[in-house]
Amino acid sequence: MAAFLRILFTHGLMWAALGLHVVICACYLRRWDKMAAITVFPFWAWGLAGVAMAGVSWLAGRRRLAAIAFWGWLGTIIIGSDETRPLLRFTTDKPVPGEAAAIDGRRPLRIVSLNCKVGIWHPHAMYEVEAWQPDIVFLQEAPMTHELQKFAAKLYGEASGHFEGGSKCAILARGKIRNAITGFQPYSILGTVEVETGKVVEVACVHLQVAETSVQLWTKDAFRRHWHNRLSRRGEMARLLGVQRLYSGDHPAIIGGDFNAPAGDAVFDLLKDSGFRDAFAEAGSGWANTYPNVAPVLRIDHLWVNQRVAPHRAITVKTQHSDHRMLVCDVLLP
Repeated sequence: MAAFLRILFTHGLMWAALGLHVVICACYLRRWDKMAAITVFPFWAWGLAGVAMAGVSWLAGRRRLAAIAFWGWLGTIIIGSDETRPLLRFTTDKPVPGEAAAIDGRRPLRIVSLNCKVGIWHPHAMYEVEAWQPDIVFLQEAPMTHELQKFAAKLYGEASGHFEGGSKCAILARGKIRNAITGFQPYSILGTVEVETGKVVEVACVHLQVAETSVQLWTKDAFRRHWHNRLSRRGEMARLLGVQRLYSGDHPAIIGGDFNAPAGDAVFDLLKDSGFRDAFAEAGSGWANTYPNVAPVLRIDHLWVNQRVAPHRAITVKTQHSDHRMLVCDVLLP
């Protein structure tokens, strides 16, 4: 029995760590729909499993290949994790509460996105946005219309023209909101915000289909459910982008909200193919993940911008009344 356990720990775990490395790296690089049950987890979670297996194998047998597997996994975690680059920007400029500080002598546009955690019952959740003096606010699971009206008046002095939506998704803006579209999809809203006289930005607040949560990866059903869930979410995103393309023309455009998909998910390929960029990946600093609020392990709240918008600083902010963290981003327009 002792000999069997020694072989298991020295050889079995070593080869398991190496095999896991090949499978996981392939899944995250390719993001196959049928393997969505694997890639729904943060990359570093699989990496820690690989590090643990390789480490135990090395301790048991001191084999060189086990050490290679250990350091290979450790390096891959650092390189492959979405969280790495923002954490390395710890010295960069960050948004702070109050009016957004100037960037290169210009006043930036401050964008805030927050899932209000069933705002119909928690309208106080959106008031955490106020301290950041945002120019544009994306709310998911938003409060009812009359609550949004009161909040828009508090933020911008009057409500008329400064808010659209309610109970599902909503947009609030310092500038006037025009041409809002709310009926093409249950949980998304598009609009045009006149940020200055003659200068507009096209915006879309989205809340995509709730993610599949099954972790029974030893069953075919779990893989099937994750696969179909991603296909549904991709369909929602395709419909939104179809409207947005007809809508925006050559204007600056920002799409943000709760995508219910982790960073790197294949659903974001549609945004990349349409010329959008991940604002937090480009300019964010600190811990990137937004869900759950207390100890976030997934980045499912995102802001994407087209080539006419330049993100300069972004952070996530712990909230008091939501199960999501708030996303704050300062951008410059042409």
